[in-house]
Amino acid sequence: MANAGLVDLGEQILLFDTMYPPQAARSLRDAALHLFGRPISLVINSHFHLDHVGGNQVFADLPILSTVTTRNLMLERTQQFLSFAKANPGYPAILQKAIEEESDESKREELTLQLGDILAMDAALAELVPVPASMTFGGLFTFHGSQRTAALIPMGNGHSACDTVLYLPDDQVLFAADLLFAHNHPSIKDGNVPEWLRILGKMDSYPAQVIIPGHGPVSDQQAILDLHDYFTHLLHTAKQTETTEREAADSLESLPMPKQFETWSLPDQYTANLQHLVRLQQLS
Repeated sequence: MANAGLVDLGEQILLFDTMYPPQAARSLRDAALHLFGRPISLVINSHFHLDHVGGNQVFADLPILSTVTTRNLMLERTQQFLSFAKANPGYPAILQKAIEEESDESKREELTLQLGDILAMDAALAELVPVPASMTFGGLFTFHGSQRTAALIPMGNGHSACDTVLYLPDDQVLFAADLLFAHNHPSIKDGNVPEWLRILGKMDSYPAQVIIPGHGPVSDQQAILDLHDYFTHLLHTAKQTETTEREAADSLESLPMPKQFETWSLPDQYTANLQHLVRLQQLS
C-alpha cells in the first residue's frame, strides 16, 4: 500500500514509516534482522495517514518520533476511521457493488485494486491498536551515526497537515514519503497544493540521486519535476474551469487527461483532484 525505509546508521537501525496492516510492520521488523543482523531501534512517522502509521503497535516498545501535528492527527483520525468501520461494517460491499455495475474495464480494474486494499485494511481492523509517537520534534532533527548521517526535515503542509522527509546526505538518498507519488495520481484531500508545489521546489534542491516516494517505484528528481508539472496543470485547469463555468464540478469528468499523465496509476484520482480544487476555489 505504501513504501517504507530501513536505514543503518551504524549504532542504530531506523525505520521510516510502519505501513499497514500490522503484518506489514512485522515483515519490516523481520527484514531488518535479515538485512542487518540487528533489530530496528528507532521508528519515524512521516505523517498521520494510516497506511504509514498503522504498524506502530508492532514497535510500541521502541522510541517513535513524529511532529506534534502528526502525533495528534494520527490519534484523532485513526480513531475516527475505527469508529466509522464499526458503525458501517458493510462498507467494502458498497465498492464491490460498484465494481459489478461498472461497464468500463479500466475503471473496473482500478476499483478492484482499491477493493483489495480496503479488504486488507478491513481484515486487520480487529487487531489495530493506535500507538502514537512517544517523542516529538519541531524542526530539523539530525542523527549522526558511525555509518551515515540522516536528517529528519519537517516540510510543512503539502500532502497532509505536516509532512516530514528523511534525507541521507552521504548517500544522496531522499525518503520523500507522500510528498512524492511516482507515476501515481496523488491524493490531495488533506493537502495544500500551492504549498506542496513550494515543497517540491525545495525537495528538488537536495542533491539526491535516489528518491523513495510514498507510493510508486524508486525514482529520481525527474519524478519531482513530473509531480510539479501535474500540480501546475491541475491549478491552471481548476482556475480556468472555475472562472468559465461555476456549475457543478461534475462537468470536469468530461475534460480529457493530458497524455503525460495517462499511464499513471489510479487515473480516477485525476478528476477527483480537479473537483476538489474547484470546490476550494468556489468556497473562497
